Amino acid sequence: MPVAYLNGTELFYVEVGEGLPCLVMHGGLGFDHTYLHPWLDPLGDVTHLVYYDHRGNGRSGRPPSDTITLEQLCADADALREYLAFEKVAVVGHSFGGFIALEYALRYPERLSHLILLNTMPNLDYEEEFEVGLRRNGATPEQREALDASADTDAEMWRLWKMMEPLYFHTFDEDLAERVTGKTIPSVEASEAGDAILEGWDLTARLGEISAPTLIVAGEDDIICPPSQAKIMHELIPNSELVIFGRSGHVPYVEELETFFDAVLGWLRHT
Repeated sequence: MPVAYLNGTELFYVEVGEGLPCLVMHGGLGFDHTYLHPWLDPLGDVTHLVYYDHRGNGRSGRPPSDTITLEQLCADADALREYLAFEKVAVVGHSFGGFIALEYALRYPERLSHLILLNTMPNLDYEEEFEVGLRRNGATPEQREALDASADTDAEMWRLWKMMEPLYFHTFDEDLAERVTGKTIPSVEASEAGDAILEGWDLTARLGEISAPTLIVAGEDDIICPPSQAKIMHELIPNSELVIFGRSGHVPYVEELETFFDAVLGWLRHT
């Protein structure tokens, strides 16, 4: 599989489809592109998808963890764009990948053609709503403990994730969940770096600066990145559209697959 040596590390990437160049930014941190690939492959009908693992994540290199910053993650994305000889790119960002996508939109506006924000948010100021979501979804004491726990090893991080995983779905199916995340190579160091990045992070006041056509997607039952945050982004990003999927949690591209792709492909074709 292709690997690009950029900015002092290796970035693993996978290309699917033809058309509009499109970087796919995974979440986590500590996860990798495999929970999105091949699930987002139908977008390859109209886009040239480039899934990749952020530095320190998945199949990419393991540079010093202090190099995992939002500035560097955006610089890596733009270096990959240049390496692949794309003048401009669309960007799809899911969850934490959406944080990077928002930063990229603000740092490299001249390189961005379209922005697709999947189940993400511009800040983390929603503690009360998160608690309501936990109660609504019947979070167990063990799941609450896992959400607050820290891990010392990749294996422990993955054990905690598997306890929390049902909370990420509208309707949890263990076999489906294994198909989505079963190929993940976890990285506790990347996860810790991601937590550090988010201390005090808030882009709400700058959303009005984003000029690229933007599609914002949310799941009605997503307690991790609730639809209220998607609505804030829609209100503040000038050229944006919002779609909320009523029977989805954090992964509408899995839980409402056909409806999801009808909406996203329709938007891409008419934007």
